[in-house]
Amino acid sequence: MLFRSKFSWKEWTTIAVDLAALALLAVKITSLDKKPQAPDYGKAPDFRFQDRNGAFLKTADLVGKFWVADFIFTRCAGSCPILGEQMRRLQKEWKGNPKLDLVTFTVDPEYDTRAVLKDYAADLGADPKQWFFLTGAKKDLLKAAEEGFRLTAIENPGAAPGALFIHSTKLVLVGPDGTILDYYDGTDDVAVGKLRAELRRLL
Repeated sequence: MLFRSKFSWKEWTTIAVDLAALALLAVKITSLDKKPQAPDYGKAPDFRFQDRNGAFLKTADLVGKFWVADFIFTRCAGSCPILGEQMRRLQKEWKGNPKLDLVTFTVDPEYDTRAVLKDYAADLGADPKQWFFLTGAKKDLLKAAEEGFRLTAIENPGAAPGALFIHSTKLVLVGPDGTILDYYDGTDDVAVGKLRAELRRLL
């Protein structure tokens, strides 16, 4: 005896289309459940530079904390005062919080001696226990910026003192294990607002 389906070919077609639509919907729902993968920026570089008070700070000293880094030079007539103000605001909001440090590197160590950095930090009200201003050999500082943090930091020969270096305006957020978590444009209040929101979430 031949088997006869109780459905017509039109009905089978409709069922097949409906099943395909359900399968497609399931795939879409599954894809929505998957969080986008965070970019891999790698680790912050190993460094050992001298702070304004004479002590040396190493990458290892920051393990276990979140920290925000920036690169400036004290004679900078452009973005550096803005970066300094953004860092000052971060310190104000999280002053004394043992989970957060701020680290400012100079790209002009031949001028930015410890004494110069100490005065510069004092003008910003920087807490020496939470906000570090680091100097060292120029080649090591520029290497840390460009190869370690992947930020622009180059000399600009022949320029006026306030423009002797071309450097990134990014603030770098680093995690407790030394992983670079993200970059934020320190001259953009919207971007810095995102950094502050992320710090509130993390801290």
